[in-house]
Amino acid sequence: MSRTDPRLRRLLVPAAIVAALLIGGAAAVTASASDQAGYRTAAAEIRDVQQVLETVGTIEPVSQAAVAFPTSGTVAAVYVSVGDQVTTGTPLADLDIEQLERDRREAQATLDQAELVLALALTGEDVSSVVAGGAPGGGFGQAVSGPDIGAAQQAVVDAQAAVDVAMADASAALANATQVCATTATTPTTTTTTEPTSTSTTAAATSATDDTSAACIAALDAALAAQQAVAEAQQDLEAAMATLSDLLDAQAEREDEPSEPSQETAGGDVPSEGTDPGGSASAVAPSADGVAGAESASSSPSAEDLVAYQKAVDAAELDVVVAQHAIDQGTIVSPVDGTVVAVGLEEGDEVTAGSSTQAITVVSDTGFEVTTTVSVNDLPDVEVGQAATVTPDGADEPLAGEIVRIGVTPDTSSITPTYDVTIGFAGDTSALRNGSTASVAIVTDAVDQALAVPTSAVAVDGDQASVQTLDDGEPTTTEVEIGAIGQSWIEITDGLTQGDEIVLADLDEPLPGSATDGSGATTNGPGGFGGFGGPGG
Repeated sequence: MSRTDPRLRRLLVPAAIVAALLIGGAAAVTASASDQAGYRTAAAEIRDVQQVLETVGTIEPVSQAAVAFPTSGTVAAVYVSVGDQVTTGTPLADLDIEQLERDRREAQATLDQAELVLALALTGEDVSSVVAGGAPGGGFGQAVSGPDIGAAQQAVVDAQAAVDVAMADASAALANATQVCATTATTPTTTTTTEPTSTSTTAAATSATDDTSAACIAALDAALAAQQAVAEAQQDLEAAMATLSDLLDAQAEREDEPSEPSQETAGGDVPSEGTDPGGSASAVAPSADGVAGAESASSSPSAEDLVAYQKAVDAAELDVVVAQHAIDQGTIVSPVDGTVVAVGLEEGDEVTAGSSTQAITVVSDTGFEVTTTVSVNDLPDVEVGQAATVTPDGADEPLAGEIVRIGVTPDTSSITPTYDVTIGFAGDTSALRNGSTASVAIVTDAVDQALAVPTSAVAVDGDQASVQTLDDGEPTTTEVEIGAIGQSWIEITDGLTQGDEIVLADLDEPLPGSATDGSGATTNGPGGFGGFGGPGG
């Protein structure tokens, strides 16, 4: 069983977000789209693609920063001394990552085992010899369950994966809302010092309060939409589980029905095929599905089993991400422009995670930083040193910054863990206000002059992405490999060439729920061609 590409998981987004992206993407591709033979199409073309993670953060002043390693280990190198001048992002020290590499290999082995269990279960193999941890035990024999049951089993697995993605996104949205609204609650409404300045001061404070209140409302709306996406994903999972259970029950009932003996067998004159001369059966009679009785529905994993196996895979994937994240945090950098005033570690020292004494201290007169959170789904996409733009609420122009620190210890107060991310600034920060909120855009991937197609044209099925190409007037499914995922355009690394016509919509297909749609079915994406959300999105 192949592992789901993290890039493909980014396409499994809540329906509300899909709608917003499709609206924004539609405007971007209108100029290049055309109508051919009843289809809305766009050509694969060369574009700059930028993948951006958007979130909300809180601005805080930094007069002194004690920078410690976020994970325990042995110091491999120290690059600064007392009195050195440093800028935001300057490397301060490195950690020996040998033990961290061992931890990652162990986590990878656990993930491989969890994926093996799921793959065996989907093919009806005995999983008892490899099941460990929290997964349910027991074997399933050699089940040949047929295409309907196989498809239903895969639907349960995909639906559970979509639930896990939606829950992680909802946790991050809730954490952002909590942070932003807490800032709103603590922002003073007035700071009047003398009578001549009271009016202007009050007006400025009121403006700041209005900005933070608007940010709080927007964050709460985003959290509510994310929670709704969780509810929808859970409903899809329940429906998929019910469908699988019904199929298994129906197959079990057919297998329990006694088979009708043939006239020859009933007369006892002619031994049936598969019996020995003594008349004892040496073969198992086939079921109504043509499946041997030993290969019964009872040997197929239940919906609950598959949910548990998929959860085990998702949990193991998280452990691998966290282990790799710890390795990536093996270098600490300065979060501000300033002067090194203390170095509390040296090469060869054994340090503990987050130590208050084994740290390098940098002082700054005008330093600011922004703290935000990311979900575990987005954690693999962020790393120290990535560029970010920060737009304080009420400001017109964004400020340039970069990620200087990512928390290793997750915040587990919500359903799924989130991680703190700190962004430092390079340049003038005099316009920033302590405690105000800001919109944060982290550039997680960027490519120049890449082959790209509209993001809404890409569909996802499991671990495979595809588009619909127009071949002699007929749509054909073409598998593709993807790279950077932008809001309007997505990089294609394999499967297409420049100029290929990509189907965006079938103009003859009625919109779901319209007066001309008699099926009552829903579709994924424009014109029923999959689209940005993909299965479970």
